[in-house]
Amino acid sequence: MADPARDTARQALRRRARGISAGLFAAPLDRLGETVAAMAAWPAGIVHFDIMDGVFVPQITGGPGFVAALGSGLLRDVHLMVADPAAHVDSFADAGADLISVHAEAPGAAAALAAVRAASERLGRPVLAGLAVMPSTPLDDLAPLLDPLPDCITLLALDPRDGSPADLDRAGDRLDALRARLAPARPLFAIDGGVTGASIAAAVRSGPDMVVSGSAIFRAEDPGAAFGALARVWADRAPANAPSGAPVETAVETTHG
Repeated sequence: MADPARDTARQALRRRARGISAGLFAAPLDRLGETVAAMAAWPAGIVHFDIMDGVFVPQITGGPGFVAALGSGLLRDVHLMVADPAAHVDSFADAGADLISVHAEAPGAAAALAAVRAASERLGRPVLAGLAVMPSTPLDDLAPLLDPLPDCITLLALDPRDGSPADLDRAGDRLDALRARLAPARPLFAIDGGVTGASIAAAVRSGPDMVVSGSAIFRAEDPGAAFGALARVWADRAPANAPSGAPVETAVETTHG
């Protein structure tokens, strides 16, 4: 049975999941708390956590403790790049994740998406279920994971497993193709990988709801200014991103606390 209050909360969270998602683990690891505090003043609305286990991808990063300790007041965008995502969903949901994306290529991806939805029910708050897709994965292979439809679908522009360079134009083409296939349904769409000040125009060409960028922000001389420059380019495309029925003024907001 539909719960109007819960549906309203989910739609409000979807509206917040728009703009530049700042990849926190590109920041100096000894100043993560200070960095998150500064983000609120930029102002940023989304903090992105790349969670890597050293198995699904070669790198290893932090666990749910980092999510719990960092990003209060921001939308916590958790990208599980792990070999067994279903086993980790509950711990990240309990840590405060607002969006949990699992990889289509990971074993048990369908079970992991179901686990995100179950965690949302258990916690009594919206937790968006996201699906992340590597560049080499055929879009036809996603069919079993699209019913029910994920809240957000992220098209990666590079594959961290093989060190290939980012191809943002191709990622945008894949986003366009997937959007056309799913219409009139309208999940959120995101682009992730290789987004810099020089490439942001290519990243937003297809009108993604969200763009992930880490090093280009946190390794800049002035991270706040770098974030602002990316956000302005994204906002120029924002009206094209507006969900059905959403006013344009909602679509161009990039500041949510």
